[in-house]
Amino acid sequence: MSRKLAHIEKIEWIKPIEGKDRIVLAGILGWTVIVQKADYNVGDKCIFCEIDSVFPEKPEFEFLRSKKFRIKTMKMSGVLSQGICFPLSMLPEGSYEIGDDVTELMGITQYEQTMDKEEETNEANIVPVKKYPKFLMRWSWFRKLVQPKEQTKDFPPFISKTDEIRIQNAPFYLDMDCKWTATEKVDGQSGSFTLQRIKGKHFWSKDTYDFAVCSRNLRKWKKDSSSFWSVAEKYKLEEVLHKLIGDNEWVAIQGECISPKVQGNKYKVKESDLYVFNLIYPSGRVGSVETKKIVTEYGLKFVPIVDEEVSIKGMTVPEVLEYATGKSQLYDTLREGIVFRSLDGKQSFKAVSPEFLIKYNE
Repeated sequence: MSRKLAHIEKIEWIKPIEGKDRIVLAGILGWTVIVQKADYNVGDKCIFCEIDSVFPEKPEFEFLRSKKFRIKTMKMSGVLSQGICFPLSMLPEGSYEIGDDVTELMGITQYEQTMDKEEETNEANIVPVKKYPKFLMRWSWFRKLVQPKEQTKDFPPFISKTDEIRIQNAPFYLDMDCKWTATEKVDGQSGSFTLQRIKGKHFWSKDTYDFAVCSRNLRKWKKDSSSFWSVAEKYKLEEVLHKLIGDNEWVAIQGECISPKVQGNKYKVKESDLYVFNLIYPSGRVGSVETKKIVTEYGLKFVPIVDEEVSIKGMTVPEVLEYATGKSQLYDTLREGIVFRSLDGKQSFKAVSPEFLIKYNE
């Protein structure tokens, strides 16, 4: 499911900006956005477009051309602005409710960093879909016979793609009375590595296993020179997953792949490496502290733990973002942010450092 970049929201509060008469700071969910003072009042509905929104090259968005039509984190007059607002009149006539996704109606796409060539699809990693004569495809028994074999080449359907919700879109987490494990958000490429048990068709048949190496969005089922396959072989992940699967139908490890060719190599590594952040079974995700204990026994690295148990109840979004800002434990550089996971592993969200975004999201 693609990210909801433009949605209908309500102006929660408005504050003046020192030294500015025409602009004010508005609060939307947990976001802070600079808006024109004359255009909005508290309680107004608006179209809120998040950072990383890329607008189509249309006359109504021409004012964004100098920014290459992309919305980024910015600071102006000492205040943080993350996003942009438009009146509902920008949309076709209709009834719009709070939370409605209008990304497609606005023609918005998500910004993708072009430096990550390993994420791009190429013929070597796409399974060609074999075409069969139409008269055969009319028969349901034949479709059942051939289609499942083609579908197994996609991203494993039993796990979710790695994309934590931002605290600005889920400020309700700050009201939850629970403890969280805070881990460093490593700036690389998310990879998923899974092992699925395929039950034998007969009682005398042995089970077989399907090992999958995936980028954030694609199964890279053919071995290549990507960091995903490099770390899979470096850490013998197929063997590790065989040891972890037990009696389960499947098991998955997810982590951040870093390499000299990824994200400008902020951590100055000389070869591809992997920092695990998830261990998942059909019963759910294992807690971070327990996951670290398990994977390190097999020689794997876990993302740096900033705090094993931290309480954020009563904190504000700006305070959480300030907490997320700091030095990386991997190298002398600014960390991207913090991922918070409940101790049981069931709840999670991310807080991305605004300072990191301003520095690196050029």
